[in-house]
Amino acid sequence: MSSKQIFALRKQKLFAEALEMARAGYSNNAADVWFLRAYAWSLYDHVKNIVDSFEAKQLSPLALSSKLTPHMREFAAIADPLRKDSAFSQMLRLAGKVAKEWDEFLGFAQWAGVDDFSDEDKAPFINDQGKTVDSLQKRFTRAICREVATRAVDAQSDNPLIYWGKNILQQALKVEPDDQWLNYYQSKLYLVQGEAALAIKCLVPVVRRQSRAAWSWAKLGEILEGTRSDDAFNCYAYATFLAREEQEVAKVRIHLAQRLSIAGRFDEAAQQASLALKYREQNNFKVPQELSQLLATDWCRQAMANNSLQPLPKVEAQAKALLKELDQKSLTYIRGVIDHINSEKALSYIVTSATAGFGLSHHKFPQVANLLPGTLVEVGCATPEGPPLDWRLSDALMLTGLCETLSGHLERQEGKDFAFIRTTRADIFVAPTLANTFAPKQQYNVTCIAIRRTNKGGKTGWRAVRFIEKLKCNAI
Repeated sequence: MSSKQIFALRKQKLFAEALEMARAGYSNNAADVWFLRAYAWSLYDHVKNIVDSFEAKQLSPLALSSKLTPHMREFAAIADPLRKDSAFSQMLRLAGKVAKEWDEFLGFAQWAGVDDFSDEDKAPFINDQGKTVDSLQKRFTRAICREVATRAVDAQSDNPLIYWGKNILQQALKVEPDDQWLNYYQSKLYLVQGEAALAIKCLVPVVRRQSRAAWSWAKLGEILEGTRSDDAFNCYAYATFLAREEQEVAKVRIHLAQRLSIAGRFDEAAQQASLALKYREQNNFKVPQELSQLLATDWCRQAMANNSLQPLPKVEAQAKALLKELDQKSLTYIRGVIDHINSEKALSYIVTSATAGFGLSHHKFPQVANLLPGTLVEVGCATPEGPPLDWRLSDALMLTGLCETLSGHLERQEGKDFAFIRTTRADIFVAPTLANTFAPKQQYNVTCIAIRRTNKGGKTGWRAVRFIEKLKCNAI
């Protein structure tokens, strides 16, 4: 028996015969990498058929697991020498596709790990529609993190396996701290552990980026449930407003109906219960017990009979205000000063040190356009290297060594369109746009706001950006 014979059978689509031959010849060819590849690809044929059947809804989740598990265990038993081989990567790809439904996925993933992909499978690629798709390695890692966050809720879950998965998530976050999905999964784990503040901190950037997605607001409502019930209600209500498909908020409506009934808002509660029932009837889904209990109440029956169902109030403004509040708490604010304004690009350039800074867009932050150079501000970023997400005026009076109020004698020489302010500490450069308000061959006592910057030539010095006081003294 040889690998060529097995591959030939596969080519003829004799998949059962190919796998039978591979099994029969394994003991005599366990050290032959080509034979192992033929064996692995024969297993792949069977696993792919199972996964395809499940995706076509020809198999239930229970049937998927019962059929898939023996083949994946068999693969793990023979495939260690094939790590970084394409057959190895493709079997992991299939496992990741059914990770949500396959109950042994995390155990298989622990054996596989996340490092033994080929170089090709560690890189993103462009699909037939021209869209950039995350690498197979990243998608498999996310599948692990998602399942850990989901299964950690179950007290019966394998604790060592969950612990391993949490470490995978932590490692992935170190590599990509801004990844919205990793932060979402970490938020779910924090919530399971009862650490609501940390859960919010992880989730807020996700809600900011997915601010038009119902699921992100529903999850935020879940986190706020125990500490800020009114805000939680607004999150749930806004989720129902944003939902593009009813299935996105099928459970949320039941929860809203329960909350509204407790608050005595029966007509609104009945509306949510009615919509939850309608969705299930249209799709022939089972009506859960909690929904049946709501529908059986006198107030719900009466509201439906009288057609007094009432929609939820509009809460978009409250939801956005909440997100802004939570966002500010999750950001790190860096002090800086407005160095100059680029009107053509509609940017105010903020410097945070002699060599660092960034632009604030007037389109995104329109009020910034009204601030003068020399104004001290604080800019909020999710990460030290991340883009500006918020700003506020600073309470500081100066930034020592960066932006200070300095006084001295200004001199502008004949024929020069710039000037210098001579102080006991340093000379301060005055650019032409400011210097042209001073007559040449005159001396002035001035007080200015100056910023210390390093120019393109690498020279660091002070430059005046705004005058506070100027008094003409005498001719030079």
